[in-house]
Amino acid sequence: MPFVEEIGGTIAEYIFPNYFFGGIGTVIGIVLLAKMMKPGRPYLVGATKEFISFKQWLSSSLAEGKEFWEDVAAEAKHQYKLEVERKLEILQRQQEVLQKIRATL
Repeated sequence: MPFVEEIGGTIAEYIFPNYFFGGIGTVIGIVLLAKMMKPGRPYLVGATKEFISFKQWLSSSLAEGKEFWEDVAAEAKHQYKLEVERKLEILQRQQEVLQKIRATL
């Protein structure tokens, strides 16, 4: 299959140099960006600090919300269980009354 090998070689000749130059460009871009951002470091530190604070606040708020909804769901399940038990009790009483009526007839 020389044709397939030829296509593979052509693709490799095109892709590998492009990725190589893209990688070099990325590294150079990161270095230049770091040098350009050096004067604004205090602002970046402040913004990062605020982000961390916001993240912690959000995390605690979500935990509180989760706990609230877990409590609501547990209470709803408990009330549902009580309601089912009451209905079952009523049905049992009705059945007892019907049996007493049948016995008297």
